[in-house]
Amino acid sequence: MAEWLVSRRLFDNVPVSGTAVSGPQSSAIDLRKDVLRLESLTFLASSIVSTADVSFWYAISPDNVTWGSYADNAALLTSTVSLVNPQGVHTMAMPNALAPFIRFSVSSTGSNPQDTRVTGDLWLRIS
Repeated sequence: MAEWLVSRRLFDNVPVSGTAVSGPQSSAIDLRKDVLRLESLTFLASSIVSTADVSFWYAISPDNVTWGSYADNAALLTSTVSLVNPQGVHTMAMPNALAPFIRFSVSSTGSNPQDTRVTGDLWLRIS
């Protein structure tokens, strides 16, 4: 059986402001059919005014109706300022979701400029 890497766009140049874990949310991703595993999240956070500083979170669901809280899971990344080049393209490994549905949120941190924009893709290994 062959395997492929497939990209799903989560965030497309979305504005990110505010410090709560309630920033822009992605659509639900159905992991039930053909998905072998979540590979990585590739993202670009940018700001013209200053250095973008965002965090990434995920929530899971057993049925795509009832969702857990983003706070139920450890953040995928708490601050992009901790990266060597905060406004470069970055990839981070994904945890094992252990659920049939997953969605993502990107939130601002306290030091984030108001003009921050984020683009991000989830890479899935499928069969």
